[in-house]
Amino acid sequence: MKSTWMGIACALAIVAGCASRPTDGPGSGYGANYVPLVQATDVPAATYDADVAACQKTARSYTFATPDEHRDALFVLNAVTLGAAASMPAGWVPRLASTGTTWGLNNGFEYGVYSPQRAAFHARQESAIANCMARKGYLNADPSVAVTWTPTPAAAVTALRRTGVDTYNAERVAKNMQCTAEPFAKLIDKGPGFERHAVFCSNGRALVVRCEFGNCRAG
Repeated sequence: MKSTWMGIACALAIVAGCASRPTDGPGSGYGANYVPLVQATDVPAATYDADVAACQKTARSYTFATPDEHRDALFVLNAVTLGAAASMPAGWVPRLASTGTTWGLNNGFEYGVYSPQRAAFHARQESAIANCMARKGYLNADPSVAVTWTPTPAAAVTALRRTGVDTYNAERVAKNMQCTAEPFAKLIDKGPGFERHAVFCSNGRALVVRCEFGNCRAG
């Protein structure tokens, strides 16, 4: 609930001109178009861009459900405006103007009434993107976006994890970096000549280890 109200307050502040996000790059955009702001990483740019796109695609699968509590008011607004159009002198110009007014008032009224709901919806989409990125091993650096995902306990990771050719080497890198005394690496991505593993550290964060032809390093 706290993150929802934070999202509403942030969105309303932005609409009022009291706050703003960058026009492009990390930390820009709203809702499913939000570009996550994460801590510096050695992940290749192409891989990072693909991860962002995949997380945004997931957020776009959410739909905004419009409440019906104001439908009667919208119906009266439309009836009054269209009634005025019908009483106008013959001619397409005044009727078109009135119809355009109806459309503008209808959409403007609806958008204004549902602003809090839209703000909360956009906040959920942004949180979904941040959660998706966290699952891929990135660390959120945007205080305006809530990350609600938490790593799976090591015991469960051991039972369900995917492994690869360099899983052991990835675990050794994590142990040398003092991520955890008992690292359990999970394969999250692989391709020709490389593998990416996630290792859950003792502090709850996820360390991403990239291995290329047996050579592994953080990031």
